[in-house]
Amino acid sequence: MESHMVENQGLNPVKSIDLVEQYFKENFKEYVLLKKTNYTGYWWLEYFNSVDIRICFDGDIGGHFSVKIFIGDTEYSLWQFDRSVNNKTQSTSENILYQLNVLKRFLRDENN
Repeated sequence: MESHMVENQGLNPVKSIDLVEQYFKENFKEYVLLKKTNYTGYWWLEYFNSVDIRICFDGDIGGHFSVKIFIGDTEYSLWQFDRSVNNKTQSTSENILYQLNVLKRFLRDENN
């Protein structure tokens, strides 16, 4: 129970960034990190692949984050693909991994 409580605590921006970076290294090797920012409690990551897809993570010290996908010039929010991410916006390890897994499904569907 105690480990579950720790897992659900909000992550600071550095740990949120680390978690996303590690996931991308393991699951999205074709994506290159373009931008990484951690400034006054605000964090941002932006990835790009050679097929004109950009993925942006945007979070703040208040504990919430979002994922946006740009295909060409068109912007999509991850919740447009799977509305369940609306319940997983708090910056916890569990929620970030949940949204990353939804992103993985989205990218797999987009490439098929």
